Amino acid sequence: MTDRVVDREVAEVSSKPAPGAALPVFQGEVLSRASFGARAVILQVETSTAPQPPNLAAVWLAESLAQPWPPIDAPIFLVEVLRRDTAASGIVATGMDAFGDQPWPTAQRGVFAFRHDWMEPLVERLEWQTSVVRLASGNESRQALRRVPRRLLSYRIGNARQTDALVADWLTDHFGESALWPLPQYAVHLTQAAERGALALEVTDADWRTFGPSSAELRLTYGGLQGWQGEDRWVVICAADGWQVSQLTDVESDLLWLSEPLARAVAAGSFVMPLLWGTTVDPAALTQWVPGMVGGSATANIEPAETPDMDAVDDPWLDEIPVWPDGNWRDDPTANVAGVIARQDFSPADPWIRRDDPWSVSTFQRRYLASNLDEIDVWRGRLWRTQGRLEAFWLPDGLAPVLWVTSEASPDDGYLRVSGDDVSAFWHRPAACVIAHPDGYRQYVLTSTCHFDQGGVLVLRSGIDEFVPAGSRVLRLVRCRLDHDAIDLYWHSPQLMEITLTARQLPEPRGNDRETYGEYAA
Repeated sequence: MTDRVVDREVAEVSSKPAPGAALPVFQGEVLSRASFGARAVILQVETSTAPQPPNLAAVWLAESLAQPWPPIDAPIFLVEVLRRDTAASGIVATGMDAFGDQPWPTAQRGVFAFRHDWMEPLVERLEWQTSVVRLASGNESRQALRRVPRRLLSYRIGNARQTDALVADWLTDHFGESALWPLPQYAVHLTQAAERGALALEVTDADWRTFGPSSAELRLTYGGLQGWQGEDRWVVICAADGWQVSQLTDVESDLLWLSEPLARAVAAGSFVMPLLWGTTVDPAALTQWVPGMVGGSATANIEPAETPDMDAVDDPWLDEIPVWPDGNWRDDPTANVAGVIARQDFSPADPWIRRDDPWSVSTFQRRYLASNLDEIDVWRGRLWRTQGRLEAFWLPDGLAPVLWVTSEASPDDGYLRVSGDDVSAFWHRPAACVIAHPDGYRQYVLTSTCHFDQGGVLVLRSGIDEFVPAGSRVLRLVRCRLDHDAIDLYWHSPQLMEITLTARQLPEPRGNDRETYGEYAA
């Protein structure tokens, strides 16, 4: 935390305030050594009308922010001192604790050092927040309410060890308190034993992207969202005989450099996990198998992840929105169709039904697998760009049968000659398609209707870049967005992640929905 110096505190206290002045105000100016945008903060305190006793100094508990969230330039801290007859009146804190003059590791901090049971996946949840308003045309007006997603991690506890039963006591002591939580999905193992006093750990496949700062001090600048440039990188080293916490100075592919000598020796095969600050606020469900052994889950709100590398996402673009790949068909994907219906049923008469939605709602469930860290980073960037329900994308719907190109098409042609079953029935509305060449090359075009003229003819609304050879496949694309702001990432192992998504089909934009007025704005 940033050191803060109290410059002045002015307090006016009246034991018997006059009517109309029942709330004396304490104002203190706290000067900060924080960065730009945090020159001064105001501490406002509301006290009881008749403090008891009137001349004794109260003990304040204030939480200070090193760098405020935008667009707040000067954070305001409000502290309410309850009446003497309430149970919460005894606030025990010192100014040293409040303003961070007792730094780590001197101050007591909790560490969730319990191992995750990989019999079940580790669940990482990203939560955006989007305001969605349905227009009369069937289109939507969407606005992002949260720029950085909330990040939650759900651990599975229960490895048939008696030490796991201590998780109940640990959660009791740290419930609602800030503590250090590990990231088991980024664990690395020691290849060589480390002696006491060592300054480096020999590990396998360490990646600097996974051992980032333990905290995020987010702020909005002219250069965008900043705040992941911290240097405090903490790790927990778990061995058979116990665990210990260390701080890193540098990360190499096979070495982790420590800022302080190792407290005790660590055997080969022990694993190291990065630590992040987090807080548990959800109740933990634990099952008592036998006396002294429990199993269950614990969820923590942890620090947000750093912005992914958007350059790693190389999705093609069509009509100014990206094209997503199709999902994993290991399990049968599902499609649901619904709409907004007004219904009045006065039995025994027939129900009165009215459709209030001009465009029916179709949703598609997809499952994706990422089998290495690079693929995981691509999916993080893809989800970050989508921002929950905010941004649209193209998705193969899997409902329309695959069409086959019967004759070569040139870039000057505005159509494709195709063959297939009931082609006109599935291509009577404006849509899009991906043209997969026999050699693997792909083109993406907007489509119109399909009719018969010496065979099937698929009319194109946008041109093709290259010649389309005969034998190419045509797959239909639909314009979609995600149907939920919360996205669960299921970690089956440190190198395998599964994502289950539900996409909501959007109508084709028309009229003013396709107009852009930004360049004419004053």
